[in-house]
Amino acid sequence: IDRGNYRALFRMQLRPGQESFVTPPRWTLARCYVRIFGDNFEHLPHLIRANETTVGYVTTACDPESADDYWIDDIMIAAEHQGKGYGRASVVGTIQMILRRYPRCRGVQLTCFRANTVAAALYASLGFEPTGGVDGEFGEPNYILRGPALEKIRRSFE
Repeated sequence: IDRGNYRALFRMQLRPGQESFVTPPRWTLARCYVRIFGDNFEHLPHLIRANETTVGYVTTACDPESADDYWIDDIMIAAEHQGKGYGRASVVGTIQMILRRYPRCRGVQLTCFRANTVAAALYASLGFEPTGGVDGEFGEPNYILRGPALEKIRRSFE
């Protein structure tokens, strides 16, 4: 996300009732800018596009010196584009981007709000497992993708 396209991020809306599932667009960009997780993390905001249409956004926070401190911090598919497969494609594409950028990555993590049952089912279908930990900001459960499930995605682009 840059000066030329950030307005597309700010225009995105969720369905009613989903607002608490993801950081609001302006906040997610600010979190990247201030490097909320620390200077050892690379905070990267991305628009999710299908052809020429912006359908969502994702931010990652990754510690390139670690084995498993690679986070999908926020991921959102705009209301009008939900239910079309963009969520699954975006999660897989984000994991592939992390694996390409950080070859030492052995685990990709995220937090999923308990009430977001659709996202939880998606993450489980990809092989994410509960870590037993909770997010310090929201108190919601953390998940990790590692082992054979992560290696399957790594092999998909090698």
